[in-house]
Amino acid sequence: MKSIFRLVGLLVLLSGWGAAAMCVYIVRIPDAGNPQQSKLLIVPKNHLGPDGTYVDARTWTMADVKSHPLVIIRVLESGKADDFNFLTDPKDKRNAESQLSDAISDSPAVSAASAPLLSPRTSHSATFSH
Repeated sequence: MKSIFRLVGLLVLLSGWGAAAMCVYIVRIPDAGNPQQSKLLIVPKNHLGPDGTYVDARTWTMADVKSHPLVIIRVLESGKADDFNFLTDPKDKRNAESQLSDAISDSPAVSAASAPLLSPRTSHSATFSH
C-alpha cells in the first residue's frame, strides 16, 4: 500500500513538471558578464504545447531572430529584451526592444496567427441570440 502511494505521488509530481514545462520557453543566452558562461531565461508561452520549450540562443544573430518570431514576441512582451543586447547593433542608437521588434516585423515567418500578439488587445462584447 505504501508503494502505491509513492507511485501515485511520483506520477502527480512528474505530470505537474510536464505541464509546467509546456507553459514556458526556456531560453539559453550568453552571460553578458562572462562570455564563457550562459544563463537561462524563463519566458511564458502564449499557448500550451511541447514545441520549442528549450531554445538555445547563444549563437544567434539577428537573422535567427526572424526564424523564431514567437519566442522573440514573448520575450518582448515579458520585458526581457535587454537580455538580448548581444544580438543588437552597437552602432544603432535604438534600444534592444526596438531592434528586435523591427527584426521580427520584417520576418515572413510572422503569420496571421501571431499578428494578434503584435497588436494591442481589445475586448469585444459577445451578442447572444435565441
